[in-house]
Amino acid sequence: MSDLSNRQSAASRQGRRFEEIVEGLLLIDGWTINARNWRHPEIEVEVDIVATNPEGVEWWIECKGSWESPSRNGLERTDTLKKAIGSAALIRLLPDRRPYMVITSHLPVSGAALKWYELALNTYVDKFRVVGLS
Repeated sequence: MSDLSNRQSAASRQGRRFEEIVEGLLLIDGWTINARNWRHPEIEVEVDIVATNPEGVEWWIECKGSWESPSRNGLERTDTLKKAIGSAALIRLLPDRRPYMVITSHLPVSGAALKWYELALNTYVDKFRVVGLS
């Protein structure tokens, strides 16, 4: 197996594990999980978790978490952040849109990734939430 395949496999494993952690935290906070890995039929964008908060509002939730990289995890990775923003931009156009939250293990703190994050927060994403893994 190549080094790239090993990294991709580790990233997929971490992503699945992070989604499980997020789902558990949502349940503890009183949310109801309605669907996992749901695709909007019109735009084919996958939403990791569809959940209803304790106030009865349904949210579409994207999970972006990782922890094995020595330097860039979660949304510190510009490519990961851009993918989340692209999905959020398409979702923003939908007439049946729900509030959209991105839950991550890490937020960007500087550079281009920070600028992308600020753009998304003010334009496409209703809420970012950080879930610490330490």
